[in-house]
Amino acid sequence: MTENEQISEKMVGEVLVVILSGQYTGGEEFDAFQDSLQRAVSKGIQRVVVDLGRVTYTNSSFVGGLLAAHTSLSRKGGEIFLCDVPEALLKILQVTRLDNVFEMYASVDEALIKKEK
Repeated sequence: MTENEQISEKMVGEVLVVILSGQYTGGEEFDAFQDSLQRAVSKGIQRVVVDLGRVTYTNSSFVGGLLAAHTSLSRKGGEIFLCDVPEALLKILQVTRLDNVFEMYASVDEALIKKEK
């Protein structure tokens, strides 16, 4: 668990699973999420699965943060996967065509299984 109660982390093999809950609007919770991803990159973690199933609200800052995380990990040869994306966020990703950038899965287990292959 990170310092922020809205974020928990666990390693599954070599994959970092980041579980988010609550609202992400560019405040402290957003900074904690960014810190979590930066720690992963600095530790050489190549695959990150972000579970969004408990997220109740996001805004454009959060979408920008996801894109920045994708870019950071990609530059280091890594990947970020989104799971259980809330409908409102999915619509934003579709309208902005970012649904073509991120691999999305229904669940963490599905992402982990597909990434093992």
